Amino acid sequence: MNEVQSRLLKMYVDIKRSLDGHGIRFYGCFGTAIGAVRHDGFIPWDDDIDLVVWEEDLPRVAEALKADLDPREYYYHESTCDDHPHVISLEEGEESIRDRTALFIDIFPLKPYPDGAFRRIVENAAIQGDNVAIHVLDRIGPDAIHRMLRWTHAFLYKLADMAAGPGCGKVTVRSTTFKSFIFPRECFGEPVPHVFEDTEMPLPKEWDLILTSAYGDYMTPPPEGKRVGAAGFPCCAYRDYLIDKKKKGV
Repeated sequence: MNEVQSRLLKMYVDIKRSLDGHGIRFYGCFGTAIGAVRHDGFIPWDDDIDLVVWEEDLPRVAEALKADLDPREYYYHESTCDDHPHVISLEEGEESIRDRTALFIDIFPLKPYPDGAFRRIVENAAIQGDNVAIHVLDRIGPDAIHRMLRWTHAFLYKLADMAAGPGCGKVTVRSTTFKSFIFPRECFGEPVPHVFEDTEMPLPKEWDLILTSAYGDYMTPPPEGKRVGAAGFPCCAYRDYLIDKKKKGV
């Protein structure tokens, strides 16, 4: 475990303590789940942690983490132009958010995915369009233009919600790779604890089915040339951080 991973692990332990203390279910997902199963911890070249929670628990997640995490150490980021929150480290100061070098942990909501063919077409188009809108918003400088275009994300996000509708039997994470992460709700179920470094990472009930469907032979490491960490940084994080500071009068 390298220095970055050691710092991420501390962040995770603090988050885990809070969510467990409030009885909120969560799961390790994507590369974090592969790391747990294949390495009993981090993938050696990984530099992030991805968690998922049930969409209906997001308000409780926000309340718990805002109450329990030290605001001098962490910024709970509820993005104005993205569909999921993040916990961002303030260990290296707010400049690290501005410079997009701060460590962070993604908290993705499990969102309903429709069963009907027509609704799936609308849902897919809305999610793909929203991913483009988020990418554009993250690169717009002037606040006035940013505010004018923010409605695009809000509209597409709402359209995806409407397309899904109530009573869906499947869920997904609305990322750029969402089509490989569509599963029946019951695949997640009661979290299954797995060793993760010197702590535990809860995994979905059907973690092997999920990982095999999403990644194929996930137990075989990729070629050395493809062993890279995560790319990207929380959308509009510094803009939102400054807005939140102003609201708090800091």
